[in-house]
Amino acid sequence: MVGRRKTASPLPPRLYAYKGKRQDTYYTITVTNERMNLGHDLLTAKRKLLELEEGRSIVGTIGELLDDYLKEVGEQVQRGKRSARTLQDNEAEIVNLKKAYGTMQPKDLQPHHVWAYLHKFRGKVAPVRANREVSFLQAAFNWARGQGIVRDNPCVGVQRNEEESRTRMITDVELDAFVEFCRSNGHLKNDSERKESSDAGLRIALAARIAYLTGKAQAQVLRLHKTQITDEGILFGQRKRGAATLVEWTPILRAIVEECKALPSKTTSMYLIHSRVGQPYSSQGFKAMWQRLMKEWVEQGNERFTFHDLRAKAVTDLIEDGRKASELTGHRTESIPAKVYDRRAVRKSKAVK
Repeated sequence: MVGRRKTASPLPPRLYAYKGKRQDTYYTITVTNERMNLGHDLLTAKRKLLELEEGRSIVGTIGELLDDYLKEVGEQVQRGKRSARTLQDNEAEIVNLKKAYGTMQPKDLQPHHVWAYLHKFRGKVAPVRANREVSFLQAAFNWARGQGIVRDNPCVGVQRNEEESRTRMITDVELDAFVEFCRSNGHLKNDSERKESSDAGLRIALAARIAYLTGKAQAQVLRLHKTQITDEGILFGQRKRGAATLVEWTPILRAIVEECKALPSKTTSMYLIHSRVGQPYSSQGFKAMWQRLMKEWVEQGNERFTFHDLRAKAVTDLIEDGRKASELTGHRTESIPAKVYDRRAVRKSKAVK
């Protein structure tokens, strides 16, 4: 039988003290049964424990560093230096990073900790996501280094997980067939009352055509504003670190845009691709629509592809045509679109002589 304490402890639950020769050290035991030092001052230790139990990042920890850097990314989005999608991805990436490193001091993080995250723990479950999360961690430490918070970046030089390059290349025949499938609401049964009245498939078809013809990302297509339509073509503003681009008119592009302008809406919409109430689609809402159509497309014996593959097709077709893909995508150099989007299975070239 365990005896009761003769005197009540002055410390709150889960806060313990180690009696040193010169001073006391306060600590707690984490859910992973590890000892976490909270300093030598009792009031500071109580505050840190409270923050930890409330799920807040403790001052001076990697968790706080990541929170601060995420705020910086948000400010960059407001200034047009980063995309909203980047911020959304970073908000998801920070969750697992804080679980792993949140309570550590930045100076204590070493390359072997990062390697273990990539190859033993998080990387075992989701190797590609682990790569992305460590890339965010590396960016945060670069930012912290510039602020004078740390001297070194423990992520630099740590081997990432191997990633297979995506090779799916949509053919012209496939794209034409998919667009017609969408226009006819191929995802709905023939006896469905909505088969003839619904225009959901049409909106997906038009978005797919614009994505291919302009070589733009989904976020740019969904937020395409009618004020971007000019006499010369469609003007896309600067995205991330890229350049603004003007996609000049072709008969096909002009016809697709005119069809977009005629989409029914309960209110006047300033967006080219919009819902029935005139609002732009959210990324998640559009993704759900796309997946419903793609599910039926595959069940009818066709091969699956992603909306992102449309941009890859645009870049690949441009390169095969001998044109500069960066002038359409807005990248500063040819290396990025060539590396990320070029899906050519065979590289062709004339003989030297």
